[in-house]
Amino acid sequence: MKTRLAIYGVDEYQGALMSRRAAARGISHIGAGRDIACVATHANATLSGKEHPVEPRVFGLGDVSRIASQLDDVAVLINCATPFGETAAPLIAAALATGTHYLDLGSSTPHLASVMARDADAVAAGVTLLSGVSFDFAAAEAVAARLATLLPMARALTLAAKRANLSRAEARELVAALRRPGEVAKNGQLVRAMPAARMVDVDFGKGPERAALAPWRGEAVACRRRLPYSSIETFEVLPAPLARLMRRGTLAHFLFRRGWRAASLERRLAHGREGTPDAELQRARAVVWGEARTPDGRVRRARLETPAAPVFSADAAFLIAQRLVEGAGMPGFRLPSEAAGAALVEGIEGVTWREIADAEETFAPDPVALADAP
Repeated sequence: MKTRLAIYGVDEYQGALMSRRAAARGISHIGAGRDIACVATHANATLSGKEHPVEPRVFGLGDVSRIASQLDDVAVLINCATPFGETAAPLIAAALATGTHYLDLGSSTPHLASVMARDADAVAAGVTLLSGVSFDFAAAEAVAARLATLLPMARALTLAAKRANLSRAEARELVAALRRPGEVAKNGQLVRAMPAARMVDVDFGKGPERAALAPWRGEAVACRRRLPYSSIETFEVLPAPLARLMRRGTLAHFLFRRGWRAASLERRLAHGREGTPDAELQRARAVVWGEARTPDGRVRRARLETPAAPVFSADAAFLIAQRLVEGAGMPGFRLPSEAAGAALVEGIEGVTWREIADAEETFAPDPVALADAP
């Protein structure tokens, strides 16, 4: 029985952070990536005396048989290499060929749908496939699942997320997502919606903050898989520079939609760094707010506060990976809450849950998605 853990993408910020946290916990693992210099440097940086908790492996994604040869002894593969829309397919193909459970941090609607489409292949191979094992999706899905338990007759769900600083990869994905249409769920159907077509004020714990409609997030597709909601909207607090650029009718918005100076904007959003330094991560927090509503007007609200998004993502991935190594996997495509259940709230250090009692006001009894023309 295979028991080894591999993290692919240690030559990028999130993968390197995840690998360092695993090494600090004494978890020996394979640290893999495409850049030989970065992978070797990362592995050497984790040396502790004579112990070497990270075994470096370098391989690209152009040859599935080559990838499979690197996964023969791997029980669980965590993919942190971006963009997930490109890196997932060859890694999943190799994982299915070698009987390796696969996790990744991708959370966009197209990505989740593409991994979900491999469900039958995963069942046949006896492999578990999970996407969205990150703050961007897993924390929001945990709120959705718990609200469904508190209010079983709820059919409408509104989620809103707030994080601290962005990594360069996250900034790149956010800038790209804001320039194209997405989807929200409306009465059981997916409806086209433009980013920031609607704004709401949400109290994340320190007073109201403006959040923009975020139809690129995958909750609308995935939450319908096993939760009772037929209408789902997700919002996100945008960094100030992006919030200004999303004001429709302005020249800045026109130029932004056409990709003007996207690279410089990504660097600005990430403060010129690949990711947040560890010292800042220890202080940073992220929050997901949720509101569930029944057709007759009953409302439940809650707020989930977590460590910084990259830290929560790493800990959620470890939690699920450990369960898979121990044999608790369910073949086929699974959502994070299916694999971890309440542990996504109760089993990760620094996560706090609060049910909000005052629910006098709601956004709307049945949220309507705005589908503006691009």
